[in-house]
Amino acid sequence: MSALFDRSYTCQICGNEFTSMQVKTSAIRAKERRKDFHTIFNGENPTFYGVICCPNCGYTKFENDFKQEVTAKCRDLVKNTITKSWKPQDYTHERDLNAAIKVHLIALVNYNILKEKQAVIGKLLLRLAWFYDEAGNSDENKKYVKLALDAFIRSFELEKQEDAEEKELEIIYLIGELNRQLGNYKEAIRWYEMVVRHEFAYKNRLIKGYAKDQWALAAEEYNLSKKNESNAVVNQNY
Repeated sequence: MSALFDRSYTCQICGNEFTSMQVKTSAIRAKERRKDFHTIFNGENPTFYGVICCPNCGYTKFENDFKQEVTAKCRDLVKNTITKSWKPQDYTHERDLNAAIKVHLIALVNYNILKEKQAVIGKLLLRLAWFYDEAGNSDENKKYVKLALDAFIRSFELEKQEDAEEKELEIIYLIGELNRQLGNYKEAIRWYEMVVRHEFAYKNRLIKGYAKDQWALAAEEYNLSKKNESNAVVNQNY
C-alpha cells in the first residue's frame, strides 16, 4: 500500500484546480530527530512535500500559506514575475530529494518576491540546509545555514511574532544552534543563555532542554577549538 495520497488544491493566483501528493500520517516513521529540528525518516519524508507548487503558474508556498486568500496586488505581482517566466514543471507527484530541493527553491523565489516575513523565509532556508545535508553537499548546506541564520536574526530584530512567546523562543534557540553549526561558539552560547533565561521558557520545556544541552556542547566545542588553535601555534614555532 502506498504511503502517499492525493490532496486537492485550488491555486489562489490562477484558479487552477489540481491534486498534489502528501504522505499519510499513518506512514510517517521518524528515525532520528536532530537539535535543529531536522528529522530523518524511514520511508517517505513528509518534509519533501511541505510546499505546494501550482504546475500551471508556478505559485509555490507552504501548504497552509498556499490555501490562504491573496490580495489583488499579490496576484498581479506573482503573475507579472513568477508566471511570466514560468516553464511548465510538475511537482505534484512523488518527490525525491532532488525534486524537494527544486520545489523549495521555487518557493523561496515566491516568498522573496512577495516580501513575506523573515521568520517564514528562515524556515524555508533551514529546510533547504537540511536537504543539502542529506545530499552530502556540505558547501550548499553551510550556505543555507548562513542564510537561514541571517533571516532569523532579521526576524528577531524587526518582526512581531504570532504566538509571540513560543515563536520568539524558537527563533532565539535556532539563532544559537545555527551559530554553533557555523563554529560561532561564543555567539551560540549567548543565544542559548537567552533561551534558558527567557521569562517564558517554562512554556516550552523541550526548547529549554535543547538550549541547555547545546549550550554545554557549544562550550565543549569552543574549548576544543581553542586547544587546537594553541597546539597549531606551538607546532608552527618548531
